[in-house]
Amino acid sequence: MKIAAKLFWTQQWPFWLGGLFVGLAEIVFYIGTDYEMFIVVTTGFAQMFAVSEQFLFGIDWVGRVYEPGIHWVIIGAVLGARLVAVAEKESRAWVHYPWRMLLLSFTGGMIFSFGTRIAGGCTTHHFLGGIPAMSIASWVVLLAGIPFAFLAFMFSMKIGLGGHFRHQDTLEVAKRHCDDRYNPNPGYVPTYKPLLDPLRLLLNLLLIVFFAMPLYYAIFTYQIDGGIAELGWNIAWLMLSGLLLGFGIAKCGFGTECSVMAPEAVFSKPSFYIKRGVPYSTYLMFRSLLPLQGFMVAIVVFNLFLMYAWTSGFGLMPNAVGEAGDAGLYWGHILGGPLLAIGAVFMIGCEVRTYARLGLGYATALAALPGFYIGYLPYTFFKEQIDAVVFGETLTYFITIPEYLAYTFGSDEITWAWGYSGLIIAILVFSFVSGWRFLNVSFPDLLRQNTDQLVCRSLYGEDADAVAGESVPEAT
Repeated sequence: MKIAAKLFWTQQWPFWLGGLFVGLAEIVFYIGTDYEMFIVVTTGFAQMFAVSEQFLFGIDWVGRVYEPGIHWVIIGAVLGARLVAVAEKESRAWVHYPWRMLLLSFTGGMIFSFGTRIAGGCTTHHFLGGIPAMSIASWVVLLAGIPFAFLAFMFSMKIGLGGHFRHQDTLEVAKRHCDDRYNPNPGYVPTYKPLLDPLRLLLNLLLIVFFAMPLYYAIFTYQIDGGIAELGWNIAWLMLSGLLLGFGIAKCGFGTECSVMAPEAVFSKPSFYIKRGVPYSTYLMFRSLLPLQGFMVAIVVFNLFLMYAWTSGFGLMPNAVGEAGDAGLYWGHILGGPLLAIGAVFMIGCEVRTYARLGLGYATALAALPGFYIGYLPYTFFKEQIDAVVFGETLTYFITIPEYLAYTFGSDEITWAWGYSGLIIAILVFSFVSGWRFLNVSFPDLLRQNTDQLVCRSLYGEDADAVAGESVPEAT
């Protein structure tokens, strides 16, 4: 039992277990907001930027729209991920990224943060909150973004950065495969000294300021939104939600971007990835739908809790349109989905995964942070004009899919809602069965082994050169 507990804390987890923690984080947040809303983080991020603006520089570029404040879920998520680094005794500061990858992450941060304003929320908001809540808007954001996520991935491969797209970096695996041309680990550079990297030191300074300013004003003053004097013990719920979120994501590399891209690998050949510098292990991870397993566990767990709360009468089914309004769909959701998808791929992680990567010490997450700030500015400077275009016309007043189906085809909304739950459970089961069959492992191994253990069992079979051709090597 002690050995199992030690491995639980000191090793990476399978995706499904990280997804379970994400689902639990959503439930905790929902309870903490009096059974009304799922996790929202993007506006909180803007509010935290506004604190530094006002009290350091006396400007209100972001603050003209978003009141200076603190978001305790974000604090908890970064702290939870940092606890993973402590438990595993491995910060990811050792991962070295070339300037092109850092620039891509910075650009991704700008695109993503602007996309959150257009889409009425980030991918965490829509995919992990809106889809469990059966939101029409969230499904539109998802479907509109998928092809653009693939295009962003293609662009990243085209400029020679495919090797950096991994679910998670661990030093042990990187050392083992550092000379492996089919499973490259370009982030492992033995001579790299992060403490001597001036750019990394500057980005860390920005990170410290970004968190220290809101924490100081939230704890010791009454001057910002969300402070201790205002929220009191409610902060404990928000922090717990963030801790579960950050810990679960950091333990497996969970991210919405890789989760929704994984099914595309079913229609791809391994040579498509390998010839473009993407690790074969990444192809195996995608092809076995491991990220989708975590994604669907989080969605199903939260959806079933929402259904219980909603049908029991003590909770609401949240509306995922965000700050856009009270209807079910706007043009912003169609236009914002591609921006969220492109930005998430360029950052190697959606917004909430970026919080976890900040806690783990990834340089790409540090580079994305100032990009987030700049991405907010076009919206805060031209809010009225942008809102008139993206939120000015209502495309449908139906908020949820069951609501639309009940109106269109008859029967009651709750019956359609349970049918929706049955469908996402079926997708969850499919993802596990597909991964089990493709990897050819025992089902207990699929449940208890982490991603590296599953995809690195035997990457190439007897003939490594076959990987670059059209024949597919065995996964086991």
